[in-house]
Amino acid sequence: MEIDLATAQAPGEAVRAQVCVVGAGIAGLVLARRLALGGVDVVVLEAGGRGLETSGQGMFGSVELQGQPNVGTVEGRFRVFGGSSLRWGGQVLSMGGGTAWLVCCEDLAPYVAEAEGLLGVGKLPFEAAGFFAAIGEAMPQLLTGLQEVDATVSKWMAFPRRNLAASLGKELAGSARVYLHAQVVELQLGAGGRGAGEVADRGGNQDRVGAVVVKTPAGALVRFEAEEVVVAAGTVETARLLLASRSVAKEGVGNDEGQVGRNFHDHLTLPVATFRGEARARVAGELRPWVFFSGAGDVRGGTLHSVKLEASAALRERLDLNPILAHLAIAEPEGSGIAVVREMLTSVQRGEACRALATHAVKIPGAMLEGARMMLEAKLKNRRFLSKRAELRLQFNVAQDAPSSSRISLGSSVDRFGVPQAVVDWRVTGHELGSIRRYAAHLQEQFQRVGLTGVQWAKGVLEGDEPMEGLEDARHAMGGACMGTDPRNSVVDGEMRVHGVENLSLASAATFPDGSAQLPTLTMMALALRLAERIRARLAS
Repeated sequence: MEIDLATAQAPGEAVRAQVCVVGAGIAGLVLARRLALGGVDVVVLEAGGRGLETSGQGMFGSVELQGQPNVGTVEGRFRVFGGSSLRWGGQVLSMGGGTAWLVCCEDLAPYVAEAEGLLGVGKLPFEAAGFFAAIGEAMPQLLTGLQEVDATVSKWMAFPRRNLAASLGKELAGSARVYLHAQVVELQLGAGGRGAGEVADRGGNQDRVGAVVVKTPAGALVRFEAEEVVVAAGTVETARLLLASRSVAKEGVGNDEGQVGRNFHDHLTLPVATFRGEARARVAGELRPWVFFSGAGDVRGGTLHSVKLEASAALRERLDLNPILAHLAIAEPEGSGIAVVREMLTSVQRGEACRALATHAVKIPGAMLEGARMMLEAKLKNRRFLSKRAELRLQFNVAQDAPSSSRISLGSSVDRFGVPQAVVDWRVTGHELGSIRRYAAHLQEQFQRVGLTGVQWAKGVLEGDEPMEGLEDARHAMGGACMGTDPRNSVVDGEMRVHGVENLSLASAATFPDGSAQLPTLTMMALALRLAERIRARLAS
């Protein structure tokens, strides 16, 4: 059942459920759906509506940015049912956690497989040797010739699958109560927890979230009460909500040790080289992405697989590198048929197909021809079609230092609901930049060794301390409420429960203590599924 608080009358009394989930982005949808389909009484609170709204998105523009500009804080957050799935590229890669992780890869493996099933990306391995063995092809010579480089293969969802609001969200709305335009303004401690002005008891007594307080667009306050509360509001918003919940805990919920907002981190990303001439031809032939369909009747598009070149553990130790990988980025000319096809498919993902049709009406006939060529190449050769004008670039992703010196805190200004705005202080270190330069030098040497000529390296990537053009965050916000065993340097435990608050858990990349070099979404989904299983077990006990 769906209730829109922008139009429906606000409930006059507290709304009760077994589980209250704050946020209907990717993690929130995955967790809430699993609980609801398992018979748990779930309420989901989403601050946005069914589509992106200028008023809601505009709230991110007033966030205060310090240090380096963090583009993802403003452009990578979405107040909408479905969250970032309306805009993301749909690329997933299994993530290997570092020593600070309390959840091992073996423990997460069944949940990773479950998440892959939800996304419809198939079961081909992520590890390159296993991938090529599974598809019956030999490893490309470029990959076998590169020393101290581990090759993996990521998976890209077909465009029609990427908007999870249309798939998981539909199932969720049929089995749970979903409240739209439900802006949470506080997690209020009570009902067995400390009272106003009291200090947390270090003797073992636990706080509880007694109510999740929502403010409607009309200004009415609504209380939601639940046995278990899960915040799945995204990295920045999770830290902001914990810090802003101060009516009882003056430093914020879960922040008795001042750890909320600390160790915020992202991936650094930038284009480091362009393949031209012979290099372009060889890379296009050996490494352009593979496409596989789930079956003959698959009408929702195939899964695209692209190679990543990750620095091996031995190389990272030898060159003092942060986790780092390189991947092939394909840039089709703006206005080309393929670019128009891509924009049309992206518009379908966003629910804006009519607008795209009006914008590109004149170009659609020509674009359909190239679209047909792409489909034929995928169906007949299982490869991604490249036009002759496509530019092939080498793109880096590098994890930040762990722990990072970046931080999320609260500013003096408030949003239109009266909640203090976030301050995001994002720092880039010399060691992180050095990791980029040292890995680029290693790949340059390896490319020369395997006879790959025609690689044009970007200015500043190999030389000294020159600025690196195009360096920015990858919009993979992580940290700020990290996992750990000690409340003095972490916010959640290995069960993703907030230290000292027995009924509050986090389903968010905010819990990641480090970023590895991989993509965070699949791991975040796996952790959410694992958390759902544990919450269900607690409710049944």
